[in-house]
Amino acid sequence: MGSDDEASSHEQMQRYEELAEREREYRAEKRAMLDDVGDELTGVVERAIATEGANVTVESTSSDGKTQRLRPRLDKPALVAAVTEELPGGFAVKGVNDDGTLSVEWSRRKTSAEQRAMVILQAIVAEAVVTDADELIVEAPTRSDVIDRATELGVDRELAGERLQRLDDIGKVDIEEGQVFPG
Repeated sequence: MGSDDEASSHEQMQRYEELAEREREYRAEKRAMLDDVGDELTGVVERAIATEGANVTVESTSSDGKTQRLRPRLDKPALVAAVTEELPGGFAVKGVNDDGTLSVEWSRRKTSAEQRAMVILQAIVAEAVVTDADELIVEAPTRSDVIDRATELGVDRELAGERLQRLDDIGKVDIEEGQVFPG
């Protein structure tokens, strides 16, 4: 190998180092952008929580009546409805997860009334279902209850009915004997 090869390899390594530095700079810029987007999205959710507040129920009372155990709980369907109204363009709530987290996705498209209705309906069903200690469903909302609640949250009644049927058709919910169960 002659000196020409060494010079070429040396130049290539210098170019490699320059590219690696630019890559580090771009990664830092990408992280900063995602942090900014995350801050905006969390701000939307925080404002929705402040607006919608929390429901508080008495979970239990001691036998002597002196101690009560209170459970604060977010009204997830109302929270989802508020968040879907305030998200920046191109973002959509994809769902409420079992652990209570919200999945928000950037889809580049403006959220449609149909998409909004479907995620609100899913949140209503998930919130209204009651399970026992073995996680078996002991109570589920009626189709009418789900549609009524969706209308309270700003979804057009006819659209709510259509979208609820669509959720049943695609297996996201099951409608049986007038009751709605998670799919």
